[in-house]
Amino acid sequence: MNLKIIIIMILTGMLLLTVGCGKKEQQTEIYKIGLVMKAASNPFFARMEEGARLAADSLKVELLVGAITQETDINQQISIVENMIVQGVQVLLITPADSKSIINVLKSAQDAGIRIINVDNRIDAETARLAGLKIDCYVGVDNEVGGKMAGDYLVQLMGGRGKAAMLEGIRGVDNAEARKRGFLKAMENSEIELVASQSANWAQDQGLDVFTNMLQANPEIKGLFCANDMMALGAIQAIEQAGKAGQIFVTSYDNLKAAQQSILQGKLQATIEQHPEKMGYEGVVLAWELLNGKTIPEEKLIKLDLVTKENLLAK
Repeated sequence: MNLKIIIIMILTGMLLLTVGCGKKEQQTEIYKIGLVMKAASNPFFARMEEGARLAADSLKVELLVGAITQETDINQQISIVENMIVQGVQVLLITPADSKSIINVLKSAQDAGIRIINVDNRIDAETARLAGLKIDCYVGVDNEVGGKMAGDYLVQLMGGRGKAAMLEGIRGVDNAEARKRGFLKAMENSEIELVASQSANWAQDQGLDVFTNMLQANPEIKGLFCANDMMALGAIQAIEQAGKAGQIFVTSYDNLKAAQQSILQGKLQATIEQHPEKMGYEGVVLAWELLNGKTIPEEKLIKLDLVTKENLLAK
C-alpha cells in the first residue's frame, strides 16, 4: 500500500479518536440515587416520594424508588436494597423497616461504593459501628420531642389526671421507641396512670384489634396516644364500636389527610406533622451535594408541628 495513503489513514483514525474522546468529556454524568421506603400503602411515604421526585427533577438526577408492602417485612426491604446495588445507584436513601436487621445489606452497598443517607427512622448507631457501616447523614425529626408534644397535649386535654393507654409502633425500631420515650416523659409530671401499652405494628387493622381488647380490659380509659395515625384510625373505630365516641381523647403522629379529617370531625384531637415531603426533598439534595464532593452535615433535622382542629380551621 502507498506510504502516503497509510499515513493519511493513521492521521484520520487519530482525528476520529480525538473527536470521540472530546465528545465523551463533554457529556454530563447523570447521577443515580435510590430511595427505599417502608409501606407503599402508607400515605406518609407517598408524600416522601413526592418530595424526593421534586428534588430529583430539579437537579436532573435519576431516582429509583422501592417500597415494601408491609412495614414489618424486613426481608423484602433487604431484597429491594440488593436490587438497588445491582442497578448501580451511587447514593442510597433508606428508611429502615428494622433499625438493626438492615445493616448487613447496607454494609454490602457501602462495600460496592454506594454512599448511605438514613431517612426518617434511625439506623441503630452501635450496631452500625460494630459492622463498619458509615452513615453519611441522617435526615428526619427528633421523634422523642414529637412524642412528648403529643403527650403534653393529651395531658392538657385530660386535665392532668385519669387513665390513659398507648399504642406503640414496632418495638425495637428507633422511631417507635423514641416516640414512646417522649410520651412517657410527658406523663411524668401528671397524675395520669398508664394502664395499657402495646404495639399495633403501625397498622390500622391491628390498632382496631389491640385497642378493642384494651378497652374491654380497661373501660375507664380516658386518653390514648398512638405512635402513628394509621393505628389511631383503627383505635377510633374501636372507640366507636364500643359506644364511647366523644369520651376518649386521642393524639397521634404523622398528619395524614385521613387524620386531619378525623380531627375536624372531633374524633382525633391532635397529630404531629413531621413533613415527610421535606425529608425526601432534603435527602435527594444532600445526595447530590455528596456526589459533587461537597461536605454535608451528619444530621439534618426537620421541624415538627402539632396539628389541632384550631390550626386546621385557621388555614
